[in-house]
Amino acid sequence: MILVIGTAVAYPQSIDPHQLYEQNCGGCHAPHAGEFVPDNLVHSDGNTVGRKSGVELRAFLEAGHGRLTQDEIMAIVAHLNSILKSGQLFREKCLICHDRAVKFARLQLTLKDGELVGRYSQRNIGQFLTSHGRLESDQVPQMVDVLKRQLVPEQPE
Repeated sequence: MILVIGTAVAYPQSIDPHQLYEQNCGGCHAPHAGEFVPDNLVHSDGNTVGRKSGVELRAFLEAGHGRLTQDEIMAIVAHLNSILKSGQLFREKCLICHDRAVKFARLQLTLKDGELVGRYSQRNIGQFLTSHGRLESDQVPQMVDVLKRQLVPEQPE
């Protein structure tokens, strides 16, 4: 169900895109979306499409692949798009020491007044990352966005 309020659109908050992927997609595809996306999806002409098929992701899912509801399709498309846009930064820079981004963020991080902070240290993660994780200065805001998304998934378009 989509609730339209003025010009804003509210999407179901109960859908966890990580869990949705793992339960509905991971049995046939890679077990986690972060492993699936780089090998199987690309951006083409403003759309997310299958790397081999060239078929637009949303249309593919709406045609019945995965047997998802419309709300689930919107959530999974937003999730997979977010992973594609992130460029695998967490996987390249952080996975060597930390668990998957979703697990790490949900166990170790939290949002305080809209800022990403350490759950126990209350340290501002954006500031901390300027000297942690071998990140270039322009990668810090991107990593903060990646980690925030694990706590508050990107809303479907």
